[in-house]
Amino acid sequence: MSQESLEAHELMESLSESIEKREEKRDQWNIRVALTTSILAVFAALSNLESEQKTSEAIMLKNSAIFYQAKASDQWSFYQAKKIKLHMSSNQAHLVEFFKSSPKEKARLASLVEKYKGQVGKIKAKALEFEKERDKMNLLSDKALEHHHAFALSVVCFQISIVLSSMAVMLRRNSLWYVSMSLGGVGALAFLNGFLMFFHF
Repeated sequence: MSQESLEAHELMESLSESIEKREEKRDQWNIRVALTTSILAVFAALSNLESEQKTSEAIMLKNSAIFYQAKASDQWSFYQAKKIKLHMSSNQAHLVEFFKSSPKEKARLASLVEKYKGQVGKIKAKALEFEKERDKMNLLSDKALEHHHAFALSVVCFQISIVLSSMAVMLRRNSLWYVSMSLGGVGALAFLNGFLMFFHF
């Protein structure tokens, strides 16, 4: 073998080793990207599951609030009816006293007035209790929606991060992968916020 062919052969071997090392490095990078993309996909699925659960919870609580509002409205209508009866009985008692009616009639009307006073107080207390439950359910529903918004934000961040990660592999750009990982970090923060609510929207 001549000197030139020996140098060409060594150059080919060196080039071949260089290509193998580069491909090995690229394979390692592809494995890292694939692994992180898989982790992002798992977190996106978990975030979506939590988001949907919180939405269902908020709807259920809002329905309960509507139920308690209806019950309170019924009680207030009943209260108004009893209040009208109380006023009518009270007016009749005044008229009976004015016209000097029998003591039996006075006693009957006084008893009726006391009965309606007792009923009105109980009905009002029940209506206020239903309103208190309504307000409690509305507050819990609003809190569930806050959690939902945090989880929904994390889903969006994870999904965009997965897309950027895929583009990084196709375009062979490390910078896109770093942006993807940064956005994945924001998604992880939003995911944690969905549970802990250290940031409020």
